[in-house]
Amino acid sequence: MSVQTKVTQLNTVEKNQERSFWNRMIKQILRDRLTLMALSILFLFTVASFFGPTIVENALHVDVEDASVRDRYLPPSSEHILGTDQLGRDQFIRLLYGGRISLLIAYSASLLAMTIGVSVGTLAGYFGGAIDDILTWVISTLSSIPSLFLLLIASAIFSPSPEVLVMILGFLSWIQIARLVRGQILSLKRQDFVLAAQALGSSDLRIMVYHILPNVISIALIAVTISAGNLILVESGLSFLGLGVQPPTPTWGNMLSDSRSYFSYGIHLVVWPGTMITLTVLCFFLLGDGLRDALDPRNRK
Repeated sequence: MSVQTKVTQLNTVEKNQERSFWNRMIKQILRDRLTLMALSILFLFTVASFFGPTIVENALHVDVEDASVRDRYLPPSSEHILGTDQLGRDQFIRLLYGGRISLLIAYSASLLAMTIGVSVGTLAGYFGGAIDDILTWVISTLSSIPSLFLLLIASAIFSPSPEVLVMILGFLSWIQIARLVRGQILSLKRQDFVLAAQALGSSDLRIMVYHILPNVISIALIAVTISAGNLILVESGLSFLGLGVQPPTPTWGNMLSDSRSYFSYGIHLVVWPGTMITLTVLCFFLLGDGLRDALDPRNRK
């Protein structure tokens, strides 16, 4: 049997196994009601945050920055579904706009972190040697520095706009993903399909992209899902310290932070942003846990 034939057979088997793997994962998720519920809630929040503000503004004839001193601290009513804040602005429309910024930061920063983490982990695990030593030293050094300390320094130096915050959080959240990917690739690069591709003369780039990355993407998906939930909390924490996105641009974090001083005037100012943060983070963690169970070979039936 020629080398070309053997590689073709190995590629066919690998593709069939990969297809079967993803099919089993989807079936497992569809059987997990808790994961489906978390995914549905996240989808609902995302759609409402990105498309809801325009619909609500046209339907209720309100604007996110419309303020009225006489309408301050109004409780929920037919005119203001979730009440008004300390400046008389509609809480519902601001909550939708705040969700757009908070979720955009979480999604964008986690995807950036996954891109950096997968790239660094792949290079370190596949090439080994001096490259692995240097990248591992960088990972270990960054891991030894408290992330909150780095976040405070970066937020204090740069203007905390949503775009800058995405870059800061993304560049500081890739370390754990890189570690997971590196460990997986150290095992994968010794598998028969990788050795056969090397014997056939495939380039390192082709092997990493077409043979190795599809086998580590599942680990990256779990890590990035849990990371998105953590980033929601980080953004809220930075807003609490006054280093997050600054008003009047609303986020769930700075809405919750601003409402601390007005808790006695309107409890709804604290309840709704806090509820949205809690539910979103919980759904991200439940989704990550469900993906981990679905991707665990021991849980497949």
